Amino acid sequence: MRYSLLPAIVILICSSSVATEVNDLWLLLSSYEDIGITVKDLAFFLVTHGYDALPGKSYVTVEISDGSEVYLTPNGGAERLADLWMTPPAEKAGPVKVISSDAVQVDVRRDRTGNAGFIKTASRYVIFPVAPLGMCYDGSQQLENTYKSFGYDVNYMYDPSGFDSQGHLWIVLEDDHTDTWLAVDSYYGVMADDDSYYRAPYAFADFKYLDSVNPKWNAG
Repeated sequence: MRYSLLPAIVILICSSSVATEVNDLWLLLSSYEDIGITVKDLAFFLVTHGYDALPGKSYVTVEISDGSEVYLTPNGGAERLADLWMTPPAEKAGPVKVISSDAVQVDVRRDRTGNAGFIKTASRYVIFPVAPLGMCYDGSQQLENTYKSFGYDVNYMYDPSGFDSQGHLWIVLEDDHTDTWLAVDSYYGVMADDDSYYRAPYAFADFKYLDSVNPKWNAG
C-alpha cells in the first residue's frame, strides 16, 4: 500500500508546483498596469522576469515548467497587464462592421415638400416649443414619438456645428412616400420655408445613431 501511493504523491506535488507557478505569474500581472501594452511588449516583459514567453499575433504563449502552456492577452485599460486563458484565444480577425453602410447618411440634402395640405396637417399635431431652446435632443425624440404615432416616416438630421455646445438635431417627415420632406424643429416648429433645414452633414432613422457621429471625449 505504501508504494502504491507514491505516484499519486508525486503527481500531487508536481500539480501543486505548477499551480504555484501560475499563481506567481498572475501575481506578476496583477502588480502592474499599462494601458498601451502590446503583445510584443507583454512577451518582452515576461521574458525579463524569467518566463518562457512567445508573442503571437494577438496573444502571448507562456510555457510552464511541466511543458504545459497558458495564454495571455493584453487587456488595455482593464485591471492588470493581461487576461489569462487556458486555451488559445481566437485570433482577432480585424474590424467587424456593426453599423450598416446606409444607417448613417453623410452630406444629406432632402427635397422640400410643397404640399400645402401635408404641411398644414403636420403642423396641427404638435404645440411648439416641444422643448426649451438648447434641448433639441430631447425635443426631437418627443417629435419622433408623436409623429410616428400618427403614421409618419421620421428621419433625424444632425449638424454638429449648429450650436457651440452639442450641435443641432431636428427631424424631417416624408410626404406620403414621395421622397419629399418637411423639416420640423422642436423649438421653432415646422420649417417649410427654410432651406438650411433640408441639408445636414448627417442623417439617420434612429436616435441611437447619434452616438455614432457624436464623439465622446476622454480627459487625460
